[in-house]
Amino acid sequence: MIMKEIAKDTFVVIEYRVRLKDGTYVKGEVEPVSMNFVVGYDQVMHSLERRLLGMKEGEEAEFEIPCEEAFGPYRHELVKFRSYEEFPEGRNLEQGRWVVAKDSRTKASYGYYVKEKRADGVVLDFNHPLAGQSLIYWVKVVKVRPAFRDELEYLRPCEFGGSGSS
Repeated sequence: MIMKEIAKDTFVVIEYRVRLKDGTYVKGEVEPVSMNFVVGYDQVMHSLERRLLGMKEGEEAEFEIPCEEAFGPYRHELVKFRSYEEFPEGRNLEQGRWVVAKDSRTKASYGYYVKEKRADGVVLDFNHPLAGQSLIYWVKVVKVRPAFRDELEYLRPCEFGGSGSS
């Protein structure tokens, strides 16, 4: 029997759990989470994908992804004070909540944490919630197979004559 190994252009199904160094689970505390993707197309975190390369169907592993390879270090300069005059929406925000917003100009989504509400404004933290945290993954490779042509066409439409700008 040929062992199926994770490589570029393979379709992969994994089960995984993610926790922090202090033992707090980020995902999969009760039971592992399932995820499928095609390797090499930015569907999962690069640092996770690199560690999966070469693993075989049925194999399990546990590894740490340092914060620099996950969501980056915590950056204090991303904590901003906004007065209610410049950010009137701040009055309606609840302290301790994560808010997803959309840039009115670019339509790009971004998030921030409402760190503190004051009489004159609000303190917002634009760091990713896991910034500064190393992530410990437990992974089981459930399935590995070559990606089908239609899966690759979807991921690389220009190479197969699909839509794209010229």
